[in-house]
Amino acid sequence: MEILELFGVNWKLMLAQLINFAIVVVILWFFALKPLTRTMQKRSDEIQQGLSDAQTAAEKLTKVETDVKAKLMEAKAEAAKILEAARLQADESRQSGVVKTKAEVEEIIKKAKTQIAGEKDNMVSEVKSEIAGMVVIALEKILSGGLSKDLDKKYIDKVLKEIK
Repeated sequence: MEILELFGVNWKLMLAQLINFAIVVVILWFFALKPLTRTMQKRSDEIQQGLSDAQTAAEKLTKVETDVKAKLMEAKAEAAKILEAARLQADESRQSGVVKTKAEVEEIIKKAKTQIAGEKDNMVSEVKSEIAGMVVIALEKILSGGLSKDLDKKYIDKVLKEIK
């Protein structure tokens, strides 16, 4: 203690200052450092939670982007299928229209041929009957002078049979 007095240090004052320092440290510990540490830890936890949430969101975003790309590819494939089906249906419709038109044309041609054949037969019949009438008239004039009626009739029947 003499050494302390030699240097001018009062040990009572030093003890009081040490107690005051301890009180200030305890007060700072409970009222400043502990709440500050707690706040910093809370902020650190919030930052860590934010980082993990950001990581989770990034993973979800990547997954959603992958899903969207897959859905787009499916939609493109479906659209291609629909377009192909529409093209095939249009081809089938066009082909069935062509077949139907061909059938109608063939039917019209068939009817026209039938009608022409009928008209031809009618014309031939009319021409034959007109020719027969002319032949009869011509023969009457030619033969009017010297043949008998039986001979005339036989000759006319023979000519008519040859014409038919």
